[in-house]
Amino acid sequence: MSLKREVLYQKWRPKLFSDVMGQDHITVTLKNSLLRNRYAHAYLFTGPRGVGKTSTARILAKALNLEIDEHGEPKIDSKISEEIDKGKFLDLIEIDAASNRRIDDIRSLLDNVQFMPSSGKYKVYIIDEVHMLTNEAFNALLKTLEEPPPQVIMILATTEYQKLPETIVSRCQRFDFRNVSNSEVVKRLKVIAEHEKIQCKEEILWFIAENSSGSLRDACNLLEQLSIAFDEITISKARELFGIIDENISLKIYKMIIENNISELIETLQDLRLRGIDFKSLSNSLIDVLRLGIFTVNGATEIQGYSSDFIKNTSLVFSGSDSRKLITILEKFIEMISIRTEHFDPLLDSAIIHLTYMFENKRIIKEELNQTQEKEIKSPLNIDTQNQNKNIETSENNIKESKINDTQSHEKGLEVNQISKPKLDSNEKQDWEKVLFDLRRAKFGKMVLGALLRNVEIPKKLDEKLVLKFKSKSLHDHFKVEWQLELAREAVKKAVTKVYGNGIKLVLEEPDEEQKNNTKANLLESDIVKSALAMGAKVEEEKEG
Repeated sequence: MSLKREVLYQKWRPKLFSDVMGQDHITVTLKNSLLRNRYAHAYLFTGPRGVGKTSTARILAKALNLEIDEHGEPKIDSKISEEIDKGKFLDLIEIDAASNRRIDDIRSLLDNVQFMPSSGKYKVYIIDEVHMLTNEAFNALLKTLEEPPPQVIMILATTEYQKLPETIVSRCQRFDFRNVSNSEVVKRLKVIAEHEKIQCKEEILWFIAENSSGSLRDACNLLEQLSIAFDEITISKARELFGIIDENISLKIYKMIIENNISELIETLQDLRLRGIDFKSLSNSLIDVLRLGIFTVNGATEIQGYSSDFIKNTSLVFSGSDSRKLITILEKFIEMISIRTEHFDPLLDSAIIHLTYMFENKRIIKEELNQTQEKEIKSPLNIDTQNQNKNIETSENNIKESKINDTQSHEKGLEVNQISKPKLDSNEKQDWEKVLFDLRRAKFGKMVLGALLRNVEIPKKLDEKLVLKFKSKSLHDHFKVEWQLELAREAVKKAVTKVYGNGIKLVLEEPDEEQKNNTKANLLESDIVKSALAMGAKVEEEKEG
């Protein structure tokens, strides 16, 4: 039994520039420099893990010590090429800066720099994870890095170039490696699977690519693990082996959130915890599905790496959702997963349950529509059109209008009058919610306009008139004060015209007489209540204590 055992990523390490996947912007430049005999004395390779930095450095060492063809590729049918692949070439010195980071290690290296190559044209030094060197070691390296002997080429590699001193970076020719695209990963895995006789469908390779984070080395490791663990590889088995959350679970959670099914949502979260699901992984899955939901809401029907059935189901779950609201949720989720805390699970629990309140209006509107349809089926309404038109005309004659336009001055304020309370429907409530959403952060005086206007009864649009009636005289007066500010008027105008159209006229109705003539101390005059309103609170009911 041979003691030699090569894992897949070592066995399939690139031997030519053309074998390096997803880094054409680098390999083409290096090949051209070799063809024109204009290569640098020091290189800096930066980028994520497993994308080909060290492999490219070794190929460059081959090209510098071997003959090259007309394309700039090294001719690998030689003893030197074989020795470089096996790590036995004396003129290729690889140093791990993580374990040789002290100044004494660098001095030992520099002592040998002056010697000529033993068998090749150049002595090539590859210093991996160079950012791990100490400041003293960097300082010792500076002079040699700037003016090395003519027979020496130095290649520095790092995943965190921002930790390098500027004096080091400026002395090197820098190349930034990128994450390998999923399509490139799948292309390479197909070749490996065919030669290694690994039986798996293409959807498995896409699944591996999606979960390798752009690292071809990680993808090779995942494929090898699956090939060892299972004779027949399926996505469900892969999820179980790697502990990857099923996207359908995340989609189910979003469905319960949007439908405001809090009790079932809590049961699902408890079940996931009992099953030992990692909530960090769950949060990442929720972000991926939400990102997909934003794409489908905006019309995307085909997304690489996802089945058509899953995209269709995602589109159904998120249909009718506000894209801006979903983007806001996505941003908050990304902020949340960056928090380092021992109590991440309850943090994610509370965040998910909190999302149900953001979609509460959608549930209420849906219930109201269902109730209205049921009433219409049970007892159809006979509407007297002539009487209705007379009532509307009478109401219009009693309304004093205040039109929103660009020339309105702050001295004018709003005209007010008493009108009868109109009947509401779900569409009017939905339209008004859109206005409030646009004004949710608009604050030009003491109050947030969206929070203040949330305390009006849902306005009714009669022809080109929109009637606003606050729940109390105090709120009514607060709004009149805010209305004196030009920026506040412009913000309200923009939000209202966006939903109700240009030319809409705004009418501010006086609150009920019993509220105006109330001589008792109004709770809304309290400093605490005013502060709460300013931060976005909503008055549900006003009581005297």
